[in-house]
Amino acid sequence: MKLSAYLFSSFVLLSIALPLRAEEDRDVVSVNGTVIRQSEVVDRLWKRYGPATLEEMIDELLLRQTAQTQGVKADEKEVEARLARLREQLPDPVVFENQLKQNGSSVEKLRAEIADQVLMRRLILSTHKISVNDEDLKKAFQNQREKLSSPPAVHLSHILVKTKPEAEEIVSKVKDGADFASLARAKSMAPTGKLNGGDYGFVSRGMLPEEIDQIAFAMKAGELRVIPSAKGFHVLRVSETRASKPAQFETVKEDLRDMILEEKMKSVLASYLQDLRAKAAIKILGGLN
Repeated sequence: MKLSAYLFSSFVLLSIALPLRAEEDRDVVSVNGTVIRQSEVVDRLWKRYGPATLEEMIDELLLRQTAQTQGVKADEKEVEARLARLREQLPDPVVFENQLKQNGSSVEKLRAEIADQVLMRRLILSTHKISVNDEDLKKAFQNQREKLSSPPAVHLSHILVKTKPEAEEIVSKVKDGADFASLARAKSMAPTGKLNGGDYGFVSRGMLPEEIDQIAFAMKAGELRVIPSAKGFHVLRVSETRASKPAQFETVKEDLRDMILEEKMKSVLASYLQDLRAKAAIKILGGLN
């Protein structure tokens, strides 16, 4: 994100550091006979990401504690609505859950994270009396109209194999009625093949490597193509195409409200956290160093 890189590194830090407490240090990899040990990886990750992650966790805990003290709770309807909006991006529940699994998460973990965000958001909004009126929304819509429009998109599925004959055989089987997803799980060298049956969902221009992007957006619904690359041969299938659509105020209104609220919250968050820290008893206990 990239925050995703930051979160991934933090996750790696925790996943390596926790087992290290229960077992002895071990060799992780050997490079030309020189070993890199698990403790070295943990030390590097902690020095690079640990302090910032710890500060972030302190802030989150202070917000949770304050919400509890003030009786602020996450609205379950809002939590489910936000989860539903994320599900809309990958309508197939199997694909959605596999994507979460690939990122080391699950639906329940995601729901808990959303609930946490909703809780902290409600606390800040209520404490600082932040709101958005219709005039704010209409002004933001006029300013952001082009950015809010839906770009052209294709629903893309993909299988990666080593050779051209393998790719052509897959195309032939699909044309004869074979299930693309089953073939992807059995044959594809790409991670999405095993987890999602090769289904990328709807993708917009610029989300794919350039050589694939150009071809995918030139394809028609139901079309199959074989594309050579340095990694092997890509079998692409476009199952649906979606034209660009101009933004409609009623459709994007809630997204706009979220965007404006986020901007207003950011403007007060730093000073609010500073106040909470000033009143809190925060002690450094040691541990990781």
